[in-house]
Amino acid sequence: MTPESFRRKMDDFTQERSGSVAILFALACVGVFLSVGLALDYSRAESMKGVLNTATDAAALAALSAAQSDYAANLSVGQMMSDAQAAAHQAFIANAGTDYSNLTRPPTITVTRTGQVINANVSYQAQSPNLFGALAGSANMSVSHSGAASLTLASYLNFYLLLDVSASMGIPSTASEINRLATINPDYLNLYPGGCTIACHFTAYNACQNVKGQTVACQGYNLTRTAGNANNTPVSYCPQPGTSACIQLRLDAVAYATQLLIQTAISRQNADHLPNQFGIGLYPFVRWMQPYQPLTTNLSTVNASAAGLTGLIDNGYGSNTKTVANGAAVSIGLGSGGTHFENALPAINNVITTIGDGASAASPRPFVFLVTDGAQDSQYQQNNGSWTGSNHATTLDTTNCTAIKNRGVTLAVLYVPYVPIPNPTTIWNDEDHFANANIPKIPPALQSCASPGFYFEASSPAEINNAMIAMFNMAVQTAHLTH
Repeated sequence: MTPESFRRKMDDFTQERSGSVAILFALACVGVFLSVGLALDYSRAESMKGVLNTATDAAALAALSAAQSDYAANLSVGQMMSDAQAAAHQAFIANAGTDYSNLTRPPTITVTRTGQVINANVSYQAQSPNLFGALAGSANMSVSHSGAASLTLASYLNFYLLLDVSASMGIPSTASEINRLATINPDYLNLYPGGCTIACHFTAYNACQNVKGQTVACQGYNLTRTAGNANNTPVSYCPQPGTSACIQLRLDAVAYATQLLIQTAISRQNADHLPNQFGIGLYPFVRWMQPYQPLTTNLSTVNASAAGLTGLIDNGYGSNTKTVANGAAVSIGLGSGGTHFENALPAINNVITTIGDGASAASPRPFVFLVTDGAQDSQYQQNNGSWTGSNHATTLDTTNCTAIKNRGVTLAVLYVPYVPIPNPTTIWNDEDHFANANIPKIPPALQSCASPGFYFEASSPAEINNAMIAMFNMAVQTAHLTH
C-alpha cells in the first residue's frame, strides 16, 4: 500500500461517525445512573438524619421533664440526674426506631444542674449505607447532630407577711368610705375617748358609751361592721368598698389583697407542677408581733385565716382571739397602743430560722412583706388603761431592717400612705401636729428599709391588690434570676 493510499484510509476512518452515538450514549447513561444513585443515597441519609435529629431533641426534652418531676418529688440531685439520663436514652431509642442501628456508638447524653438551671445536651454520630456511592468508592455517608435544652426550675420560697394592725389601719379604705363613716359617726372630740372618726376599736377604753344622749355602738369599728345599720348582721370582714353591709377599712383591703396573693401563689405552683412550693405565714403586730397564722405550705388554711385580720385592729385590750381548726378560741397577745416596729422587726427576724437558696424544699428562700402606714408610735396602753411612752410619731429604725437583710432575707415594703389628720388640734400633747409633720419622713425611711427594688406604695384597694401581686411576682422573678 502506497503512502498515499494509507493516508486516504486513515482520513476515511477518522471521519467515520456511524457508531459514535451509541458509544457516547452509553457513557452518558453511566454518569446519569451514578448521579441519580448518589442523589438517592443522599436523600436516604437526609431522611435518616431527620429522624435521628428528632430523636435527639426529644431526648433532651425528656431529660428535662424527668428532672422536673424528680424535683417536684424532692428527690436528690444524684437521683434526678440519673433519671434524666435514663429518660433521655429511652426517648432517643423510641424516636430513632430502626435508624438507631446506624449509630456508630450510643448517643452521648449529658445532664447537668447549675443552681436552678438544668441543661441537657444530646449528640449522635451515624453512618448511612450507600447503595450507589460504593461504585464511586464511598460505602457510607456520615451524619451527626447535637441538641441542647435548658430549664430553670421553680424556686421554693417562704413569705412572712408582717402586717400592721395598729389603730391607724382602721381608717376607711377610700374617700367615699371615709364619708360614709363620718356621716354615721361624727367626731365628738370634746368627749374623747367617747368617739373617734377612724374606726376606733378601743372597747376597753370607753369607746362604746352614750354620747350626747345617744347610744353609740362602739363608734368607729363596730359601726363599720354594720355600715351603721342596726338591722344589719355585723360582719368580721368587708372585702369590697361601697357595699351596703359594711364599710371597708384599710385592713379589710389588705386582708383581701393577701387572699389574692395566696390565690396567685396557688395558681403559680400548679403551673410549675411543684406542690408545696410556697410557704406563707401571717404575722400581725401592734405593740408585739404574734404568729396569727404560722408559716405553712397549706395555702388554703392561710387564705381562710386572712379573712380574720381586720378583727385584730388594736382593741385596747392588748389581746385578740382567733378560731383554730377545732373551733377553739386562741388568744393572740398583740399589746395595745402605738405602732412598734422596734419590736416587730426583730421578732420576725427571729421567726426566720432557714435562709436557703430556694433550690429544694429543705432550703427555701425567705421573703418578708412588711405592710404598713409607716408611722412609728412608741406609746402603748397598759392593762389598767393608762398610757405609757411618747405619742409623737416618728419613723422606723432602719438598723432593724438592715439586720434582716444582712442575713440574706429579701425585705419588701408596701407603704399604705398615712392620711393627714384634718383640722388637727393640740390635744394629747399635740399628737395631731406631730403625726402630720411626720408624714413626709415616712417614705424615705421605708425605702431605706426595703431591699433594692422592693419598695411599693398603694392607697386605694385596687392599688393595694396590684401591689401585693407585684411584690409576689417580683420575688418569684428575682429567685429565678439569681439562680
